Amino acid sequence: MKKRFLLMGAALVLVAATAVGGSLAAGQIEGDRAVGAPLAATTLQIGWADGQTRSPAAEYRLTQPVMPGDTVALADATGKAGVYSVQNTGSVAAYVRVTVTKYWADEENNGKRTDLDGSAIQVSAPAGSGWLESDPPFSSGETQTFYFCRPISPQEASEALLQSLAVDAALGNEYTDKTIRLEAVAEGVQFAGAAHGDVNQKGILTSWGVLAQLDEDGNITAIEQ
Repeated sequence: MKKRFLLMGAALVLVAATAVGGSLAAGQIEGDRAVGAPLAATTLQIGWADGQTRSPAAEYRLTQPVMPGDTVALADATGKAGVYSVQNTGSVAAYVRVTVTKYWADEENNGKRTDLDGSAIQVSAPAGSGWLESDPPFSSGETQTFYFCRPISPQEASEALLQSLAVDAALGNEYTDKTIRLEAVAEGVQFAGAAHGDVNQKGILTSWGVLAQLDEDGNITAIEQ
């Protein structure tokens, strides 16, 4: 019989990533740090489109009992199904990626349990959501990286990245009364336009260290390490 345990705080820490500046198709933002030379009359800003855009962190708490093997639906701060919808709050279109880190913490002191397996917390982007997951080494174990395939226009938001999480069915007693946490960081690279595929590709490579395959409209069709 499966051992019943309570995930008291599936905390989705939405780390707001906002910055101004950047260089054409190579302006990366991570947290509150801009990388690249300033470019006049442009702003590259990425935030969360879930009611917590201005907050540096927001928690999502799951209070119902969960058993190993369960799948848990996720909702954002407004109650809408799904989490990690990224909004472009700047003035230029941008490619966006989100890195999700999954780990276990003690219920009492919320300290990270490095001895417990983060890969036992399973997340994936829904089919048709527009998100593409990276292969290792950028996605492995407790860390998974996802790219939104289409450049996001100013004031536009992506589809929600995650609709649910699943708990490994083979968990033992050491996971009883532990807390699940997800931490996400959003990053952006400026989109130079569909006619400038080489510039877009080089910008992504320089900023993120991956080779993106692009179609004629500038959409990402594959990521190569």
